[in-house]
Amino acid sequence: MGAETFRDSLSRLAHSLRDLFLPRQCAGCRKTWLHSHQGFWCDDCLDELPWIESPICPRCGRPFPKSASSPDHLCGDCLQSVFLFDSARSAAQHVGVVRKRIHQLKFGGQLHWAPPLAELLVNLFRREAWPGVDMIFPVPLHVKRLRQRGFNQAGVLAKAVGRQLGLPVQFDALVRKCWTEPQTRLNRAQRLQNVRDAFHVPDPSRTKGRRVLIIDDVYTTGTTLNECTKTLIAAGASEVHALTVCRALPDWKADY
Repeated sequence: MGAETFRDSLSRLAHSLRDLFLPRQCAGCRKTWLHSHQGFWCDDCLDELPWIESPICPRCGRPFPKSASSPDHLCGDCLQSVFLFDSARSAAQHVGVVRKRIHQLKFGGQLHWAPPLAELLVNLFRREAWPGVDMIFPVPLHVKRLRQRGFNQAGVLAKAVGRQLGLPVQFDALVRKCWTEPQTRLNRAQRLQNVRDAFHVPDPSRTKGRRVLIIDDVYTTGTTLNECTKTLIAAGASEVHALTVCRALPDWKADY
């Protein structure tokens, strides 16, 4: 038996033992027990998640009210070329159990929710089939906020996504150089001003000519992702795509 075959056998044995003694609970209902090959969500919860599906804006991923006669089409912002990124997508609406798990991760420090949320991002990435992404950048936190929280939720998600997709994650290639107030209670104009020139690429040689995927937890107005994109383009990135777990749309109610 070759060394590689032996390692594969040990890996399969380890997975089998883990499934036998440490099966995982579904991240949604917390009732169904799953084996490792089944992922983190049971079929019933996957069916009930508030997925973002067509019709959407093909540029920023904004969903539109469902209609059989409504194809994907550019939203008002993208018709006016508001955003600089090549594309952005979110897995689900910022409601229900997904919203709860993000809050538990982000504000409760419950890091065990990162892999289930990252699984939603990985599945979305594979469904979109974006070609040739070179590296992943998490949206960075200011060092002061990082010390307060103890971790960057976007970094935790990016690490899990990068591991599953086999893509390198750059944790220090994009930095937040300015302290910014939390975006949650700000309107769009205030958000734009709050993050203006907040980011910096210390070494543009790491970005030049690269196709970058930005990871964050929630997309609200797109201002933070757009400001990150502006900085990366100035540093020579050839393409910038963005992926978030959720999309928050306070001005539109989905049927969930």
